[in-house]
Amino acid sequence: MRIHLGHHFYGAGNLGDDFMLAGFLTAMRQLAPRATYSSCVPFALEPLRTRFPEIDWQPYSDANRAACIAAADLWLGVGGSPFQRAQSRWFIDHLVADAQFCAKKQKPMFYLGVGVQTVAELELPDVRRLCADAAGIWTRDPASAILLEGIKTSRPPVAGADLAHIFFQKNPLPTASSGRLTLVANFDYGAWPGQSAVLRATHRLPATERVWLAQETRPLPGAERALHAALPPEERSRWRLVTPDESGIPLAESLARWPSGEWLVTARFHAALAGTWAGSKVVVIATNEKLRAAARELGAPLILPDADEATVARALASASVPTTGPIQADRAFAACADFVRSIT
Repeated sequence: MRIHLGHHFYGAGNLGDDFMLAGFLTAMRQLAPRATYSSCVPFALEPLRTRFPEIDWQPYSDANRAACIAAADLWLGVGGSPFQRAQSRWFIDHLVADAQFCAKKQKPMFYLGVGVQTVAELELPDVRRLCADAAGIWTRDPASAILLEGIKTSRPPVAGADLAHIFFQKNPLPTASSGRLTLVANFDYGAWPGQSAVLRATHRLPATERVWLAQETRPLPGAERALHAALPPEERSRWRLVTPDESGIPLAESLARWPSGEWLVTARFHAALAGTWAGSKVVVIATNEKLRAAARELGAPLILPDADEATVARALASASVPTTGPIQADRAFAACADFVRSIT
C-alpha cells in the first residue's frame, strides 16, 4: 500500500507538526508495517529526509504532486487544521488542486487527526465540497466531528484525538521541573492584548525559573520569538528563550530539549498536549477553537487573549496536571486503526 501524505506544512518550522507526523508513523508501523509514503513540501527536504526517512520527500510542484498521487493508492491528510483560512486561502487552494489530481486518477482522499478551528471555515463552498467528497474523516477532537456533521459526507466523521499523543506515549517528555514556569505565546501575526496582564500575574508565582518556549523556530510576527524580542529589556531579562528544535536534528533530541515546567501557560495546541504528558499544571490561552477544544479535553483552565490580571491569577491558582493523556493516545490509535481497516 502506498499512501501520499497530502498536507504540505511539514518542515515549515512548527515542532508540533512533527509530533503529529511521528505519532502517525508510530501507529502505522504497528498497524500497516508494509505501507510506504510520499509527500511534496515547499521546504528544505534534507532535514525531513533525515528525521522521517520512511517518507519519500519530493519538491513541491504540480508535476511532482500529480506524479506522487498517480503512484499512490490513496491521498491522506495527516493532522493540522486543513480548512482554516485565518491568514489566506493557501491551504484550501492546495487541497482543491490536490483534489483535482485525485479525481483525475480516481484516488480516494482521507483526513486523519484533523481539526476545525472556526465554524466560518466550513461555510466556504470549496471546503464543503472537499469534506463531502472525502472517503473518510477522523478528527482530533469531538468538537470538530460535531461541526463536520453539518456537511453531508460519504461516511460520518469520527471523533478521535490528536496523533501527537501516540508519539508522547511512546517517547516520554522531560518531567516538569519544579519551580519552572514555561510560557508559549503565539498569536498568528496578531497582537497579544493581554500580554501585560499575564506577565504581571505570573510574577506572583513562586517560580525560580521562567522559560519562554518557542515551539515555532521562525521569528514570525505574533509568534514566540518575535514576541520575546519585543519585550521591554527588563521583562525580557526575566525569561530564558528556548527553541528546542533545530533543522536536521533527530526528533528525539528536540524532545529532550523541551523545557517542561511546573506551570505551563500556552497559546500553542501541541505545547498544551506536551504539558499533559510532562506533568505540568496547564493554563490555555484560547486564541481559536482548537485551543478551546484542547482545554476541554485536558480539563485545563482557559483564558482569553485579553484576560485581565485577576482572571489570569485565578486560572493559575486553579491549574492542575491533566490526566487524560493515555485516554487521548488510545483514541488517536483507535482512529488510525479504523483508517487502516477502511482501506484494506
